[in-house]
Amino acid sequence: MTSGGHDYDQIWAEVYGDMQAHGPVHKHLTRLVGRELARLPYRSAFDVGCGPGHNHDLLAAGRSLDRFGGMDISANALEVARSRYPDGAFSVGDVQVDAVPGHWDLVFCSLVLEHLVDDEAALANMRSAVGQHLVLTTIAGNFERYRAWDERMGHVRNYRRGDLEAKVEEAGFRVITSRYWGWPFYSPIVRTVQNRTAVGTGEYGRGTRAIARALELVYHLNSSTRGDLLIVVAAPD
Repeated sequence: MTSGGHDYDQIWAEVYGDMQAHGPVHKHLTRLVGRELARLPYRSAFDVGCGPGHNHDLLAAGRSLDRFGGMDISANALEVARSRYPDGAFSVGDVQVDAVPGHWDLVFCSLVLEHLVDDEAALANMRSAVGQHLVLTTIAGNFERYRAWDERMGHVRNYRRGDLEAKVEEAGFRVITSRYWGWPFYSPIVRTVQNRTAVGTGEYGRGTRAIARALELVYHLNSSTRGDLLIVVAAPD
């Protein structure tokens, strides 16, 4: 299925590959988001742009979920999610035009907004479903500087500091925390390398996994207040 000119069935199969499981940025994202989630009380969670269900364990860590669901534009990815979590409430949908179904304590949307042409409509379509908290992750920084990599990933924007927070508030939320991470080893160093190559996409061989493990260690030295990975926690206003 396509959105914004991108075929996300193909991107999930050929581009993202092992990035979700072995990519050092995704591992640190899991660590950082996990800290934020641990502070939030919720018993139900809905994952917007859930893909094949990679975020379930993160959302369920340290608690028992009464309900879990997700939506994605890729029917192929959702087939995998349903096979992994047959009790989940999964549906095909484009959050730019489809409201999030139901009502959930937590609505989670990770590394999705940078793909969406109409991110403001997406935020509005999440609003009615959020009972307690909205947690977003996305890519900040200078889109033109990293255009080759971002377009390969299906991105249509990066967020300048403060831009997403303003849109979240305009959609009817109150921003609780906003965290930027990744300087200098992820951004700009590794992002510059990625922009010039396809490293980190597709299936990871032995060498790529070794590099990913090394970067995971180095990334512990990144700033937690500056960089191109952005995490926003908000509540209905």
